[in-house]
Amino acid sequence: MVNLITDPVFDWYALAAIVVALTLYGLGFNTAKVRAERKIVVNAEDAGINGNARVEDSEHADVLRIKRAHLNALENAVPFFLLGFLYALTSPSLGMARGLYLTFVVVRLFHAFFYLSAKQPFRTASFGVGALVNVIMAVQVLRAVVPHLS
Repeated sequence: MVNLITDPVFDWYALAAIVVALTLYGLGFNTAKVRAERKIVVNAEDAGINGNARVEDSEHADVLRIKRAHLNALENAVPFFLLGFLYALTSPSLGMARGLYLTFVVVRLFHAFFYLSAKQPFRTASFGVGALVNVIMAVQVLRAVVPHLS
C-alpha cells in the first residue's frame, strides 16, 4: 500500500487543502465578526450573544457580501479537495503539482480579498484562474483513468 504522507506531491496537496480549509474558516469567522459589529441578526436567539443586536428579516449588506464570498469559496474548495486528491494519485511531476496547488491557493486567497473589497475585474479573473486549475487537474485525472476502463 502506498503511504501518501511520504509522497511530496501529496504533501503539497495536503498543505494546499489545509490553507483552503482555513480560508473557509476565516471567512466564516469574519461573517460572525461583522454580524456582531453591525448588530443585526436574523435569529432572535442570536441577539443576546451579539451585543443585544436588532433582529431583522435579512442580514446586513456587509454580512451578505462576506457570506457570498464564503459560498463562492466553498463552491470552489469542494471540487479542489476531490480533484486535487485524485490528481495526486496520478503520479504527476512535483513541479506541475506544486504549481497547480500553489496557484489555486493564491488565486483563491486573492478572490476572497477582491470579493470583500469589491474589486472587479480582479475578482472574476482570480475565480477564472482557480477554475482553470481545477479543469486542468480534472483533465489529467481523466487522462490517467480512461485508458484503464474496460
